[in-house]
Amino acid sequence: MSFLQRLKGRGARAGQRLQSSEEESAVDTIAQLEVDVFQTTDLIVVYAHAAGADLSDIHVSIEGDADIVLIEGKRLRPEYLAFPKKKPDGAYFTEECVWGEFYRRIILPESVDITQAEAKVKNGVLVLVLPLLKPEVKEKVNLRVKKAKSKRSRKK
Repeated sequence: MSFLQRLKGRGARAGQRLQSSEEESAVDTIAQLEVDVFQTTDLIVVYAHAAGADLSDIHVSIEGDADIVLIEGKRLRPEYLAFPKKKPDGAYFTEECVWGEFYRRIILPESVDITQAEAKVKNGVLVLVLPLLKPEVKEKVNLRVKKAKSKRSRKK
């Protein structure tokens, strides 16, 4: 099992540093994405804080028996906006924002219809609309009722 698989399996708190120095150079931090999960009678809606993430850096998948949602992505530090040519030498005196990779695994209370699922981003919020999987409607079958044959004892 790879380091990333182990980390994803247990999750990480926002800004938690990785243990291995070799792995630290590959990925500085992995944050657990904050989510709200809302359910109605027909669907499940997931709201995730994705501000600062580029759409091409957000990946959503549904797996298991359509009851596990995985959200992965990354937020790049926006210093290039303030310093388009070259970042000046300096140090942070306050760091509250979580930048870098994020990950969240959500186990849903019910299976969803993956063919009707939608994902969109609005105002920095990732919104997943997941219609619940409707149970298969079985065709009505009428059975003909017959008289059961009785077992008579045989005479010898």
